[in-house]
Amino acid sequence: MVHPKIKNPCLFLIVITLLSNIMLVSEHLFAQLPSSDQEIFLVDFTISGDKIELNNVKNISKNLGYDNQPWFSSDGETLLYASNRDGETDIISLNVTSLEKIWLTETPNRSEYSPQFRPNTEELSYITLSKDGIQDFRNLEITVKNGQLSKIETILEKESIIGYYHWFNRESYLCFVLPTEQMNSTLQWHKLSNDSDFTNKSIILDMPGRSFLPIPNSEYLSFIDKRSTPWQIMSFDPLTLDVNPISNVLDQSEDFAWLPNGYILIGSGSSLMYHNGQKWSILSDLSNTGITNITRLAVNGKSKKIAIVGELINNN
Repeated sequence: MVHPKIKNPCLFLIVITLLSNIMLVSEHLFAQLPSSDQEIFLVDFTISGDKIELNNVKNISKNLGYDNQPWFSSDGETLLYASNRDGETDIISLNVTSLEKIWLTETPNRSEYSPQFRPNTEELSYITLSKDGIQDFRNLEITVKNGQLSKIETILEKESIIGYYHWFNRESYLCFVLPTEQMNSTLQWHKLSNDSDFTNKSIILDMPGRSFLPIPNSEYLSFIDKRSTPWQIMSFDPLTLDVNPISNVLDQSEDFAWLPNGYILIGSGSSLMYHNGQKWSILSDLSNTGITNITRLAVNGKSKKIAIVGELINNN
């Protein structure tokens, strides 16, 4: 595992094109429309030297259908995720201590995905998908004034076909842009302008994965490069736009996460695997908790919690 130089001191949407009544779904488009009963599990972890322990596995979604795309607030107190409600997908905010849930969106004829808190703001961002297939990247500001709740939604990028993203700062983000007739899916670096109709865009490479995460104790981001086999986890420098290899991906997994000590986590069936810089090893077999088909992961070092997306064994 080759770590980038450390400096001081993150396609959910499916695009369906109907041409002459033929549905073409590229292998680079990742179906996020509810297709199975996916649940989100919350797990406590502790790290002591090279020893990592998991405890208190809880199903915190307990909801029929799609529950996915977990994202922790920077303080670790809140978990955002996308959840099925009456056939559409809305955003839930979960207090990780009390497990109290609040629906943040309730939009008829539209679904929201990929929730994140925008850095250094009280704002929420997400991808929207309307019934007619229009996809936007949006921002939601929620305020309370005189006891009244106010929500102001703005469009950051209209019809931008952004599938996944990670904010680096309030104005810049790394993102997965869906393929077009002219090009494959691409990894792009976007900077918003004061002019709402203009975004500075740089194409980094094609065929990226869907996970974008900060590398612990560094100023770099990370992503999966799928241009060759085996796939590679790569570092990305937001200042120079340089990319460098870190590690091979285990079992062509689409999703990964970082523990605070710099170990990489990946799900494989019912097991959580970790990479310690030299090799992949089993961290924990979660089959005894009823979890299988682990996909997305989110980790927060402050709350010492891992969010795991998986399926219940008895539902298969």
